[in-house]
Amino acid sequence: MTEQDHRERTERRAAVVINATKIDDALERLLRQRFVDAGWAEPLWLETTPDDPGRAMTAEAVEAGVDLVVAAGGDGTIRVVIAGLVGSDIPVALLAAGTVNLLARNLDIPLRLEDAIEVALGDQERTIDLIKLTADDGEPDHFAVMAGIGTDAAIMEEADADLKKSIGPAAYAVAAARNLGRKPLRTKITIDDGPTVRRRSVLCVVGNVGEVPGLVSLIPEARLDDGRLDLLVASPRRLGDWITAFVRVLLRRHHEDANLDHWTGHRVEITVPAPEAYQLDGDTEGEASRLVAEVVPAAVRVKTPPS
Repeated sequence: MTEQDHRERTERRAAVVINATKIDDALERLLRQRFVDAGWAEPLWLETTPDDPGRAMTAEAVEAGVDLVVAAGGDGTIRVVIAGLVGSDIPVALLAAGTVNLLARNLDIPLRLEDAIEVALGDQERTIDLIKLTADDGEPDHFAVMAGIGTDAAIMEEADADLKKSIGPAAYAVAAARNLGRKPLRTKITIDDGPTVRRRSVLCVVGNVGEVPGLVSLIPEARLDDGRLDLLVASPRRLGDWITAFVRVLLRRHHEDANLDHWTGHRVEITVPAPEAYQLDGDTEGEASRLVAEVVPAAVRVKTPPS
């Protein structure tokens, strides 16, 4: 065996699934150089496309048997990459370059990308749950942070792109204000094997984590690694109920509001009368009248800063 052959067999190799519209050329050069300087092989470089936010690229990385996948982009890119790693046991590192960066913030991963590269090269990891979601009879998908139907998806879809660039996560608060008074949905909810409950909901969110950094602590009890999912349903009847519920969410006093329900379990089924838009980790994915969410415990390993 030549020295070159030995080096190729012993060096660790990372795959970088990158949304190049979010990461500039200088940072790309730095990322490549830092991995080589740290003794890794030249990374496998896989750019997303407008038609594919990372699914085929992540599958290629898994097929190549890499030691680490780096997800570089916004929340959508990160979610797709993580979903593609379920069952692979390959750890993922996050270079979060989106507007909100939900998962990175909840894991205290630096948003300064130069620092996030150092986290990617470190040894600290955290194993987190994911939630598998099936919309109607479609193929299951996975998310790491939150999913919602109805008003929640409308807020994500209506947040102005230019406003997000200028004021960041607060753009979602502006979109939320525009949706105050939205017509409620007749919603049927089943948690695990419990009875079906009915609500006239304006907000229905399944959470793997509860923090929306820069905005609110939407589900304070939610944890990334507790083997459970959380569901928050808001059913205000009038504008005053909306305002009261919003204030109590801000103050983390959800349990004091009769128009806010919080449940936890392993599986939830949500049904509405007609197809409504739904979102996964901040991106609207389509419309559905039935969502089934199931927790996948210890689904993926994520590189995190030293404790």
